[in-house]
Amino acid sequence: RHFSKGSRGARGHGWFKKYRAGLGGRHLQGRWHARDREKLSGINDDVFALNTRENVDDRPTCTYLDLSLDGSDPRRITIELATAALPLTCENFTKLCSSGRVLSPENAQDRDAEWGYESTIVHKIEKGVGLCFGDVLGQNGNAGRCHPSLWAPGTNHPYSPPYTFADEAYIISHVGPGIVSMLKSGVDENDSRFIITTDDTPQLDGRCIAFGRVREGLDVIEDIAANVFTKKGTPTVEIKVAGCGVA
Repeated sequence: RHFSKGSRGARGHGWFKKYRAGLGGRHLQGRWHARDREKLSGINDDVFALNTRENVDDRPTCTYLDLSLDGSDPRRITIELATAALPLTCENFTKLCSSGRVLSPENAQDRDAEWGYESTIVHKIEKGVGLCFGDVLGQNGNAGRCHPSLWAPGTNHPYSPPYTFADEAYIISHVGPGIVSMLKSGVDENDSRFIITTDDTPQLDGRCIAFGRVREGLDVIEDIAANVFTKKGTPTVEIKVAGCGVA
Protein backbone atom coordinates (compact mmCIF):
# COMPACT_ATOMS: atom_id res chain seq x y z
CA ARG A 1 0.00 0.00 0.00
CA HIS A 2 2.87 2.40 0.61
CA PHE A 3 3.63 2.44 -3.12
CA SER A 4 0.32 4.24 -3.74
CA LYS A 5 0.98 7.14 -1.35
CA GLY A 6 2.23 10.56 -2.33
CA SER A 7 1.88 12.60 -5.51
CA ARG A 8 3.64 10.13 -7.80
CA GLY A 9 0.79 7.62 -7.88
CA ALA A 10 1.08 3.84 -7.77
CA ARG A 11 2.96 3.61 -11.06
CA GLY A 12 5.58 6.28 -10.44
CA HIS A 13 6.20 9.81 -11.61
CA GLY A 14 5.71 10.34 -15.34
CA TRP A 15 4.41 6.81 -15.92
CA PHE A 16 2.05 7.81 -18.72
CA LYS A 17 4.76 9.61 -20.68
CA LYS A 18 7.05 6.60 -20.32
CA TYR A 19 4.23 4.27 -21.35
CA ARG A 20 3.48 6.25 -24.52
CA ALA A 21 7.18 6.29 -25.38
CA GLY A 22 7.44 2.52 -24.91
CA LEU A 23 10.01 2.82 -22.14
CA GLY A 24 8.20 0.61 -19.64
CA GLY A 25 9.12 0.44 -15.99
CA ARG A 26 7.37 -0.70 -12.81
CA HIS A 27 3.92 -2.22 -13.46
CA LEU A 28 3.94 -0.96 -17.07
CA GLN A 29 3.70 -2.68 -20.38
CA GLY A 30 6.45 -1.89 -22.83
CA ARG A 31 10.20 -2.22 -22.81
CA TRP A 32 12.44 -1.88 -19.84
CA HIS A 33 14.46 1.29 -20.37
CA ALA A 34 17.68 0.08 -18.65
CA ARG A 35 18.66 -2.39 -21.38
CA ASP A 36 22.26 -2.29 -22.60
CA ARG A 37 21.86 -3.60 -26.15
CA GLU A 38 25.51 -3.06 -27.01
CA LYS A 39 26.66 -5.24 -24.11
CA LEU A 40 24.11 -7.94 -24.91
CA SER A 41 25.16 -7.94 -28.56
CA GLY A 42 28.75 -8.47 -27.46
CA ILE A 43 27.69 -11.49 -25.39
CA ASN A 44 25.87 -12.88 -28.41
CA ASP A 45 29.02 -12.47 -30.50
CA ASP A 46 31.00 -14.41 -27.89
CA VAL A 47 28.47 -17.25 -27.98
CA PHE A 48 28.68 -17.58 -31.77
CA ALA A 49 32.48 -17.32 -31.61
CA LEU A 50 32.51 -20.61 -29.69
CA ASN A 51 31.96 -22.35 -33.03
CA THR A 52 35.55 -21.60 -34.02
CA ARG A 53 37.11 -22.04 -30.58
CA GLU A 54 35.42 -25.36 -29.81
CA ASN A 55 36.17 -26.94 -33.21
CA VAL A 56 32.75 -28.02 -34.46
CA ASP A 57 33.91 -28.82 -37.98
CA ASP A 58 31.93 -32.07 -37.99
CA ARG A 59 28.64 -30.26 -37.24
CA PRO A 60 26.85 -27.70 -39.46
CA THR A 61 27.02 -24.09 -38.32
CA CYS A 62 25.06 -22.50 -41.16
CA THR A 63 21.74 -23.21 -42.90
CA TYR A 64 19.60 -21.47 -45.49
CA LEU A 65 15.92 -20.88 -46.27
CA ASP A 66 14.63 -19.91 -49.73
CA LEU A 67 11.45 -17.88 -49.30
CA SER A 68 8.94 -17.48 -52.11
CA LEU A 69 6.33 -14.74 -51.83
CA ASP A 70 3.06 -15.65 -53.56
CA GLY A 71 4.81 -17.90 -56.09
CA SER A 72 7.58 -15.44 -56.98
CA ASP A 73 11.24 -16.40 -57.42
CA PRO A 74 12.73 -17.53 -54.09
CA ARG A 75 14.98 -15.21 -52.12
CA ARG A 76 17.58 -16.76 -49.82
CA ILE A 77 18.36 -16.04 -46.20
CA THR A 78 21.41 -17.60 -44.55
CA ILE A 79 21.33 -18.41 -40.84
CA GLU A 80 24.36 -18.77 -38.58
CA LEU A 81 23.82 -21.30 -35.76
CA ALA A 82 25.30 -21.37 -32.24
CA THR A 83 26.15 -25.05 -32.67
CA ALA A 84 28.85 -25.22 -29.99
CA ALA A 85 26.72 -23.60 -27.27
CA LEU A 86 23.32 -25.12 -28.16
CA PRO A 87 24.04 -28.45 -29.90
CA LEU A 88 20.62 -30.07 -29.40
CA THR A 89 18.54 -27.12 -30.58
CA CYS A 90 20.81 -26.52 -33.58
CA GLU A 91 20.81 -30.21 -34.50
CA ASN A 92 17.02 -30.21 -34.56
CA PHE A 93 16.93 -27.14 -36.79
CA THR A 94 19.63 -28.46 -39.12
CA LYS A 95 17.95 -31.82 -39.60
CA LEU A 96 14.57 -30.25 -40.28
CA CYS A 97 16.23 -28.02 -42.89
CA SER A 98 18.01 -30.87 -44.64
CA SER A 99 15.41 -33.66 -44.77
CA GLY A 100 11.69 -34.05 -45.27
CA ARG A 101 8.88 -31.63 -46.06
CA VAL A 102 5.60 -30.47 -44.56
CA LEU A 103 3.24 -33.30 -43.52
CA SER A 104 -0.08 -33.77 -45.25
CA PRO A 105 -3.20 -34.72 -43.23
CA GLU A 106 -2.99 -38.20 -44.74
CA ASN A 107 0.48 -39.02 -43.37
CA ALA A 108 0.45 -36.94 -40.17
CA GLN A 109 0.03 -40.10 -38.08
CA ASP A 110 2.60 -42.12 -40.03
CA ARG A 111 5.57 -42.73 -37.73
CA ASP A 112 7.80 -43.55 -40.72
CA ALA A 113 7.04 -40.31 -42.56
CA GLU A 114 9.83 -37.75 -42.74
CA TRP A 115 9.02 -34.13 -42.09
CA GLY A 116 10.94 -30.92 -42.45
CA TYR A 117 10.70 -27.23 -43.29
CA GLU A 118 10.41 -27.56 -47.05
CA SER A 119 7.01 -26.28 -48.28
CA THR A 120 6.05 -24.89 -44.87
CA ILE A 121 4.75 -21.33 -44.73
CA VAL A 122 5.06 -18.20 -42.64
CA HIS A 123 1.92 -18.72 -40.59
CA LYS A 124 2.02 -15.42 -38.69
CA ILE A 125 3.65 -12.01 -38.82
CA GLU A 126 3.84 -10.29 -35.44
CA LYS A 127 4.33 -6.61 -36.21
CA GLY A 128 7.34 -5.26 -34.34
CA VAL A 129 8.31 -8.78 -33.25
CA GLY A 130 9.01 -11.16 -36.10
CA LEU A 131 7.99 -13.76 -38.68
CA CYS A 132 6.73 -17.10 -37.39
CA PHE A 133 7.71 -20.29 -39.27
CA GLY A 134 7.99 -24.01 -38.89
CA ASP A 135 4.57 -25.61 -38.34
CA VAL A 136 5.12 -28.91 -40.14
CA LEU A 137 1.64 -30.20 -39.24
CA GLY A 138 -1.29 -27.82 -39.62
CA GLN A 139 0.48 -24.82 -41.20
CA ASN A 140 -1.35 -22.59 -38.70
CA GLY A 141 1.13 -22.33 -35.85
CA ASN A 142 -0.84 -24.46 -33.40
CA ALA A 143 1.59 -27.38 -33.33
CA GLY A 144 4.88 -28.70 -34.54
CA ARG A 145 7.20 -31.69 -34.33
CA CYS A 146 10.89 -31.87 -33.63
CA HIS A 147 13.02 -34.17 -35.77
CA PRO A 148 12.13 -37.80 -34.96
CA SER A 149 15.77 -38.71 -34.24
CA LEU A 150 15.71 -36.39 -31.19
CA TRP A 151 12.61 -37.80 -29.51
CA ALA A 152 11.52 -41.10 -28.02
CA PRO A 153 9.01 -41.86 -25.25
CA GLY A 154 10.54 -40.82 -21.95
CA THR A 155 13.20 -38.48 -23.36
CA ASN A 156 11.35 -35.34 -22.23
CA HIS A 157 9.38 -34.65 -19.03
CA PRO A 158 6.37 -36.96 -18.43
CA TYR A 159 3.71 -34.40 -19.32
CA SER A 160 5.29 -33.04 -22.49
CA PRO A 161 3.60 -33.61 -25.87
CA PRO A 162 5.17 -36.10 -28.30
CA TYR A 163 8.03 -34.91 -30.52
CA THR A 164 9.21 -32.13 -28.23
CA PHE A 165 12.51 -31.59 -26.44
CA ALA A 166 13.65 -29.71 -23.35
CA ASP A 167 14.87 -26.13 -23.12
CA GLU A 168 18.63 -26.04 -23.52
CA ALA A 169 19.88 -22.62 -22.36
CA TYR A 170 18.88 -18.95 -22.45
CA ILE A 171 22.25 -17.51 -23.42
CA ILE A 172 21.47 -15.50 -26.58
CA SER A 173 19.48 -12.29 -26.20
CA HIS A 174 16.87 -11.02 -28.66
CA VAL A 175 18.65 -7.69 -29.08
CA GLY A 176 17.69 -6.79 -32.62
CA PRO A 177 16.41 -7.96 -35.98
CA GLY A 178 17.53 -11.29 -37.38
CA ILE A 179 17.63 -13.39 -34.20
CA VAL A 180 16.33 -16.94 -34.82
CA SER A 181 14.52 -18.41 -31.82
CA MET A 182 12.33 -21.40 -30.99
CA LEU A 183 8.61 -20.95 -30.48
CA LYS A 184 6.93 -23.24 -27.99
CA SER A 185 3.68 -23.90 -26.16
CA GLY A 186 5.22 -24.25 -22.69
CA VAL A 187 8.32 -25.03 -20.67
CA ASP A 188 10.45 -27.79 -22.23
CA GLU A 189 8.11 -28.09 -25.21
CA ASN A 190 10.28 -27.09 -28.16
CA ASP A 191 9.29 -28.64 -31.48
CA SER A 192 9.77 -27.33 -35.04
CA ARG A 193 8.27 -23.83 -34.78
CA PHE A 194 10.59 -20.83 -34.76
CA ILE A 195 10.61 -17.07 -35.20
CA ILE A 196 12.97 -14.63 -36.93
CA THR A 197 12.80 -11.28 -35.17
CA THR A 198 12.40 -7.95 -36.93
CA ASP A 199 13.19 -5.70 -33.96
CA ASP A 200 14.63 -5.65 -30.46
CA THR A 201 12.36 -8.05 -28.55
CA PRO A 202 13.29 -8.24 -24.85
CA GLN A 203 9.92 -9.85 -24.08
CA LEU A 204 11.25 -13.07 -25.65
CA ASP A 205 14.32 -13.28 -23.39
CA GLY A 206 13.90 -16.06 -20.86
CA ARG A 207 10.89 -17.43 -22.74
CA CYS A 208 12.21 -18.58 -26.11
CA ILE A 209 15.51 -20.32 -26.83
CA ALA A 210 17.44 -18.16 -29.32
CA PHE A 211 19.94 -20.29 -31.23
CA GLY A 212 20.86 -18.47 -34.44
CA ARG A 213 20.98 -15.20 -36.34
CA VAL A 214 20.52 -14.14 -39.96
CA ARG A 215 23.92 -13.66 -41.56
CA GLU A 216 22.73 -12.82 -45.09
CA GLY A 217 19.31 -11.85 -46.42
CA LEU A 218 17.98 -9.82 -43.51
CA ASP A 219 16.55 -7.42 -46.11
CA VAL A 220 14.24 -10.24 -47.24
CA ILE A 221 12.80 -10.57 -43.74
CA GLU A 222 12.42 -6.82 -43.31
CA ASP A 223 10.80 -6.47 -46.74
CA ILE A 224 8.19 -9.13 -45.92
CA ALA A 225 7.47 -7.65 -42.49
CA ALA A 226 7.03 -4.14 -43.91
CA ASN A 227 5.08 -4.85 -47.09
CA VAL A 228 2.91 -7.93 -46.57
CA PHE A 229 -0.59 -7.17 -45.34
CA THR A 230 -1.95 -9.35 -42.56
CA LYS A 231 -5.36 -10.18 -41.16
CA LYS A 232 -5.08 -10.65 -37.41
CA GLY A 233 -1.43 -11.56 -37.93
CA THR A 234 -2.04 -14.06 -40.74
CA PRO A 235 -0.40 -13.06 -44.06
CA THR A 236 -2.84 -12.37 -46.87
CA VAL A 237 -0.44 -13.96 -49.39
CA GLU A 238 1.41 -17.25 -49.14
CA ILE A 239 5.02 -17.00 -48.00
CA LYS A 240 6.50 -20.45 -48.57
CA VAL A 241 9.83 -22.08 -47.78
CA ALA A 242 10.57 -23.19 -51.35
CA GLY A 243 13.85 -24.81 -50.35
CA CYS A 244 16.15 -25.23 -47.36
CA GLY A 245 19.29 -27.03 -46.33
CA VAL A 246 22.79 -26.80 -44.89
CA ALA A 247 24.84 -23.93 -46.31
